[in-house]
Amino acid sequence: MQHVVLDTDLAMGAPGSDIDDGFALALALADPGIALDLVTTVAGNTDVGTATTLTLELLHRLGHPEVPVHRGAWRPLLRPAARTGSVPAGTPVREPRPGAAAVAMVEHVLAHPGEVTVVAIGPLTNVALALRLEPGFAAALGGLVVMGGTFLSPAHDLSTPGEWNVWCDPEAAEVVLGSEVRARWVGLDVTRQVRLDLDAARRMAASERPFLAFAGEFTQAWIAHVGTSWGQDGRSCALHDPLAVAAVTRPDLLTWRAAEVAVETGDRLRGAVLAEFLDDAGDSGDAGSGDRGGNAQVAVGVDAAGFARHFEELLARV
Repeated sequence: MQHVVLDTDLAMGAPGSDIDDGFALALALADPGIALDLVTTVAGNTDVGTATTLTLELLHRLGHPEVPVHRGAWRPLLRPAARTGSVPAGTPVREPRPGAAAVAMVEHVLAHPGEVTVVAIGPLTNVALALRLEPGFAAALGGLVVMGGTFLSPAHDLSTPGEWNVWCDPEAAEVVLGSEVRARWVGLDVTRQVRLDLDAARRMAASERPFLAFAGEFTQAWIAHVGTSWGQDGRSCALHDPLAVAAVTRPDLLTWRAAEVAVETGDRLRGAVLAEFLDDAGDSGDAGSGDRGGNAQVAVGVDAAGFARHFEELLARV
């Protein structure tokens, strides 16, 4: 059993919102190999207040209101928030736990050294703050999986010079890359290869299971909202964040390469990442095996069919 802190900018439920954070949360709860200890929220796809309220609501819908939620950073380290929004109307199902997300993250990791993996599926602001708050955080961390970056192909079809999570707070990504933590990075090069199409979304929407029906409706709305922008095909959506969650218990679904990764923090190429690969060929299996140097393990390939089976099997448990 792997203990996980999920750090998210969840916007599933907000108008025109992305849906993959919601699927990632559902998979983390459904995976028998994961104990979801804590959820922390961060500004990114929406403001942190909305992300927190929607996370609490989705945990309630999923039947897990007991999972602690801590509200996190309301803006990047050095820049204004990329997006602002408003908390949906109505009374939240419950309040988040007291204490900032970065503090809660530090306290939990230090209390269970070597046992906790943080899965960051939003901007890295909370993780960077945790690293700055506590010098021992990096050594006590069992692992860090980051959904972020694009490493093998140009970002010319994106609305920003770099992938969204890194673009929102490149200085936070720089802190993480400059730390002792050798994170596993799951970027757009591989996440765009795992997709949920309209037919599958319609089948979900017709399900008698409340979450699947809810998720199916939102998936159809998201595909229609995005259309063919941002390199999408208008008929499906990428499952970016669920693939990062899958990397915790199924790293064998991905091919990894050791790399030295840097991030651009200037305005012109803000958020772009540069990876110098340090080995000749990718290794499948446990991303933590061996020591080939570098400050990161980068996913360079994915077993899309294998992930699809994993995704469907876990959704059936929700």
